[in-house]
Amino acid sequence: MLDSMRSAASGFLGKAIIGVLVVAFAVWGIADIFTGFGGDTVAQAGDEEIDLPTFDREFRVEVDRFSQRIGQPLTLEQARAFGVDRSALSRLVSVATLDAAAKEIGLAVGDEAVALDIMTDENLQGAFGRFDREIFRQTLRANGISEERFIEQRRKGMVREQLVDAISAGVAAPESIVDVVARFQDETRVAGYIILPPSLVDDIAEPDEETLRTFYQAGASAFTLPETRDISFMVLEPEDITQTMTISDEDLQAAYEQRRGEYDVPERREVEQVTFGSEEAAKDALAKLRSGTATEEIVKELGLTMEDIELGTVSRAEMLSPDLAEAAFSVESNSWSEPVKGPLGWSIFHVGEISPAKPSTYEEVKDDLRRKIELELAQEQIYDIQNNIEDARAGGETLADIAARYNLTLREIDGVTEDGKTRQGADVEMPEDLPNLLETAYANGVGEQIPPLATSRQGYYWVQVDAVTPAEVQPLDDVRERVLELWKETRRTAELQALAEKLAERGNAGESFEKIAGEYGRSVLATPGIGRNSRNDTFSRTAVTKLFATPEGGFTWGPVGVGDSLLLMQVKEIREPDLAKDSSRYREIAANVRDSIQADMLQVFVTGYQREIGVEVNTGLIAQVTGADVAQ
Repeated sequence: MLDSMRSAASGFLGKAIIGVLVVAFAVWGIADIFTGFGGDTVAQAGDEEIDLPTFDREFRVEVDRFSQRIGQPLTLEQARAFGVDRSALSRLVSVATLDAAAKEIGLAVGDEAVALDIMTDENLQGAFGRFDREIFRQTLRANGISEERFIEQRRKGMVREQLVDAISAGVAAPESIVDVVARFQDETRVAGYIILPPSLVDDIAEPDEETLRTFYQAGASAFTLPETRDISFMVLEPEDITQTMTISDEDLQAAYEQRRGEYDVPERREVEQVTFGSEEAAKDALAKLRSGTATEEIVKELGLTMEDIELGTVSRAEMLSPDLAEAAFSVESNSWSEPVKGPLGWSIFHVGEISPAKPSTYEEVKDDLRRKIELELAQEQIYDIQNNIEDARAGGETLADIAARYNLTLREIDGVTEDGKTRQGADVEMPEDLPNLLETAYANGVGEQIPPLATSRQGYYWVQVDAVTPAEVQPLDDVRERVLELWKETRRTAELQALAEKLAERGNAGESFEKIAGEYGRSVLATPGIGRNSRNDTFSRTAVTKLFATPEGGFTWGPVGVGDSLLLMQVKEIREPDLAKDSSRYREIAANVRDSIQADMLQVFVTGYQREIGVEVNTGLIAQVTGADVAQ
């Protein structure tokens, strides 16, 4: 399968291929792929392994994304029900499959290409659009990865791009398919219509008691008050402890001497960096530059532009490595450094304007420093205080007593539903910085001692369930008026639909629309060409769908976009699009068709190669992350 691709895989144009894989994965989009290189193996595609921490992080990211899409947090059980765990694993296995395929083919990316990719990555650039060493270091720390490992994973990602580019190279969208898609997507219809309001239905007679009671029992959920809970919670955060901190002036002065580097403004230099694959190439270029060759000529020979080599005005800390920083900061202004080996190859540096360092003073920073130290000390002590609180709870102390002893506030929320509302449906004000507060309260019962949970600000909080009010169906006598109103609405809707159906049948049997409309004192209105995906206050998505399922001259009906009325519609004219082959719309459709074909090809390749190399999955380890029952 792979032999036929070797000749086509010499380039590595970065393309965003849609489908089962998101190639941004291979570049930067999902940082989780950069972490978790040790530990147990969750899945294996050929020789490529996916470890437990990597899957765990990818699963959590998927859960967060899905939660954002549906507008509410997912429990682990819900995530499994929606297949979020399978989606995360599938993506990781697909990426591992591409890595295995690229390795077999022998694809590679050179140091200079990797260096350029990193230096021009927008995610690693500061406010002025230049590579920012501090952002780079923060990224490494956030993902628990070394510089060398980051570069290795970036290189693998670029190799994957080569392979994807080879798979999709030369794919074209057949005109016959594009024409069919264009006709389907851009077809419009002209319709005549009248609006049938609920008032056309005669007054609905009162139901007898048995009918009303049957309706009430069938729709009991509509008349059920949800379960509510009364909860109390207590929060302990570092800021609560700083009030008890006392730092002497002597200790603060000593801390300043240790940390003055955080406040001193460092020397900054305007730097250009040119990277080569070997020391010999770097020395040769340096000799040419010192003899008068323009920098632009050297850069052009490397296939770069001046913008590619400009680092901007940087400090030592913002350089890619300490060795590179030493080289760039050891030469005078308007001069070139000697070649130095870095993580990405051999580099030489040109230094332009130099901004000297500006030291800080104790008086300028002492207030800020005091706040920082107080917070740090509080963060160190908060775990011990949390343990003391747990010991007190184990000894029988109540949260109220503990809150009083530690000068904390015990807050109460009464009558809150699982979705954060009152029984009447009003929103309950909930603290935003206490993750999983309601979820935890509804997972435990009255009197149960719930372990402390983490706040979003490095603290802890305790929650207890004080009372549970079960869900209850309201007696018919209490909601009789509402039940009667709903029954009448349901009956009126059914009769209006029956009327619309009958009128559509009359129209399809040959009666003129004008005659039918005249019986109800209405004139037939006309809509200009309406598209397949159109909808507005008059034409709902359902009505448009039914309109496009009806032949020319035919009648149909559907709901309006806003309100309880119905539409009686006749298809007056079907207009097929006449798109010129050189129009932007035709090119857009052709591009979408091509992307779809490319995605199918990528799917076929990944699936086929997985059969060749084999994929193994450790369901037991996956269950540890997702909370699934292994027996299932």
